[in-house]
Amino acid sequence: MKKLLIAIGAILLIPITYLVFVWLNPINFSPTVDLDANLPSITLNNYKFHSETMGDEGKPVIIALHGGPGGDYRNLLPIAPLSDEYQLVFYDQRMTGLSSRKFEGEVTLQSFFDDLDAFVEHYGNGRKVILLGHSWGAMMASGYVGMHPEKVDKIILIEPGIMRPDLAKAFTDTQGGPTWDVYPNLALVWLNSQRVNISQDKYAREDYLLSNAYKFMGGKGVHCENVIPENFEGWRASRKVLNETVIAFGHDPILFAKLDFITDAHKFEGETLFLGSTCNKIYGAEYQKQHLPFFKHAKLETIDNAGHFIFYDQPDISLKLIRDFLK
Repeated sequence: MKKLLIAIGAILLIPITYLVFVWLNPINFSPTVDLDANLPSITLNNYKFHSETMGDEGKPVIIALHGGPGGDYRNLLPIAPLSDEYQLVFYDQRMTGLSSRKFEGEVTLQSFFDDLDAFVEHYGNGRKVILLGHSWGAMMASGYVGMHPEKVDKIILIEPGIMRPDLAKAFTDTQGGPTWDVYPNLALVWLNSQRVNISQDKYAREDYLLSNAYKFMGGKGVHCENVIPENFEGWRASRKVLNETVIAFGHDPILFAKLDFITDAHKFEGETLFLGSTCNKIYGAEYQKQHLPFFKHAKLETIDNAGHFIFYDQPDISLKLIRDFLK
């Protein structure tokens, strides 16, 4: 009986010890513009975005649109060298990255387009802008030029995923949950998430989970050797945005069927550059060829030995192709 009590005590000691550890070692995960006044920001559409510009005012404006939905612009910072000839505008989209979490409404597709339009109006200031979008950001750019073709000079689309459901079977067929071999890592991420301080940021814990779980998910068939580049960086993914976009579409076939970022692209008179990689076997260069006929003036450049994050795998080649296109 005594040995049994000792064994039970030892078992109970494990969670108690962990709870004490959690209490003594909290994680303050990636404070947003709400909590860190030193972060660059701009308020548009009555919302505070984490945002910065590079390059001189008066130069042609490039607005960079990051992936996701729910990612952030940190992984687009490798395009910073373009600021010698252009004014670059970066922003974390609504409720993503380090942008404000003080928004209780639903994040809709229209809200993304409305916010982008506010940036175009503010920085374009009557001039046409250039849009550079990666993945989900490329889908946004394509959809936007169908709505406001008169406001855009050129667009650069880097491996958009779903432009329209009937065009995206090769993409949607590959989307699934994690494989069993990553569950131990995901379990550790979950345990650490319990240490995240949510006293001033109720979204911090779920964002921490999503941001760190991504390192162990995604990559198969998308990146070279099926591995996300080691130097790939992001600040903070948004679980709320993921829930109200990707997951909502996945659970509602009617809503998913209405997705369309490309049918009106023919209204855009400017030039379009698609960039696709060879390591991305799912929606890389070959997949992007089907999108070209929807644009009046479009071409595709294929980047060898690169995966979905081309600016990390082949930064010099990627930037040269963009510079050549813009000139």
